[in-house]
Amino acid sequence: MSSRSRAERSSSSARSRNRKVEAGGRPVGAAKPPKDPAERRARNRTLLALAILAGINGWVFLGKGGTGIASLAGLGGAAIEDRSGPLPPFADPPTGGCGGDPVRVFEGLSLIGLSTSLSGGYTVRLASLQLGVESDEIDRIEAGVRNHVDLSLLGGSGAPLRVMMDRHGTVHALEIELAEGHLLQACRRDTEDGEPYEVRNIQHPLRTDVEVIELEIGDDADLAHAVAEAGEKPELADQVAKLLAWDLDFMTEARPGDRIEVMVEKRWLGRRFHRYGQIMAIRFLGSAARVAYYRYKPEGGAPAFFDGEGQPMRRALLRTPIAFFAIDPEARGLLAPSIEIVQGKIGAVYRVPEGVPVVALGDGEVVEVDQAVGDGHVLALRFDDGTTARYAHLLRTVGELAPGTRVSQGQIVGLAGHSGRTPNDRLRLELQGERDGRPVDPLVMLGRTTQRSARVGAAIPEAQRQRFEDDIAPWTRALKLAR
Repeated sequence: MSSRSRAERSSSSARSRNRKVEAGGRPVGAAKPPKDPAERRARNRTLLALAILAGINGWVFLGKGGTGIASLAGLGGAAIEDRSGPLPPFADPPTGGCGGDPVRVFEGLSLIGLSTSLSGGYTVRLASLQLGVESDEIDRIEAGVRNHVDLSLLGGSGAPLRVMMDRHGTVHALEIELAEGHLLQACRRDTEDGEPYEVRNIQHPLRTDVEVIELEIGDDADLAHAVAEAGEKPELADQVAKLLAWDLDFMTEARPGDRIEVMVEKRWLGRRFHRYGQIMAIRFLGSAARVAYYRYKPEGGAPAFFDGEGQPMRRALLRTPIAFFAIDPEARGLLAPSIEIVQGKIGAVYRVPEGVPVVALGDGEVVEVDQAVGDGHVLALRFDDGTTARYAHLLRTVGELAPGTRVSQGQIVGLAGHSGRTPNDRLRLELQGERDGRPVDPLVMLGRTTQRSARVGAAIPEAQRQRFEDDIAPWTRALKLAR
């Protein structure tokens, strides 16, 4: 309210009081003056604004099917009725079965991909439980697969297990790599005999090529589109974004004209392309960063990624808790995180669709799995660098997570949702940590500042440096030739 309006109201109040006071023994009895038109208009505008706010609050708290009073009382999570906006739910159950490709069972499935291996005594059931597949779903998988392979022989075999599931946890495709070039695949379909999965046993000669692929981000700033324009498969975008996540958030930092050169294994079964293998080297030349990674195994060490000087590229924390996913370029502007303060706690809010995978920012362990009235499904992780991350408003967690469970950097630990008190799909991330003895907010900790997380791992030993440079020299030349 302006100072002029306050003055007018004060004057009017004084006149009202003066009419009740006798002046010189006689009542004033002055008639009430007519209201000033400007004051009347100001009052009407105020009443209209209050009415609009009341209507909005009524819609939010009473008309959203559990978003309001019921949620405040802890009687249920938020419900969103209209899902037709620019950020529709991710990983919808497909209307049909797997695609028609005879080798690529995951072809055309925009779902959540999870992988593990049948090592350390893990059976198909135990490995699937680890991935978060429900027991009754595993029963259906085993019923479809056991007629084609002896499941007891797979336990502890080390065979890679890959699944594709929707955000509700239903598995639509599964692949077990029994041996080099030998695949067991299961595709969820309603077959005439009532079997829940159509199973196929594939065996072809395996061929592995190494290819340098050049990508350029277009005007839509979309990595997935750039991969498609290069004639490659969508999962290459996932692998590139995941590898560069120590230095780049492709969902918000990719810009038109950014260039990527990636040297990657391509695995073929017979004449048909099956999947991508290891990325051997990658270079990113863009507005947000200029980096090059080389995969190398030092003598006496484990394979890791290093820069051209032999320094480790891994960081304690990733740049983002959101796994890369394909999105309409027109909705990309909604993805930038924002700061939110709730009850004195600062958090970063990521506006993402329900079902988008959420990953562990670093290696660590689970310290909390809970459900709160305000924050909905909550997961808290403590990383090895001392930072604690609290993920709120999840649809659900993924895998058998309980306090004390170890998690790995980049592991899918949950799905974004709208549980708790929130009118839309999102993830709220709270980070508690220190840099130079001072607490920092989430976006500073993950941002491009001197306070961002430190590099992890040892550099190439000086005694091995020359051999390292000689070994990566052909890769460096290959990447330059790709330009």
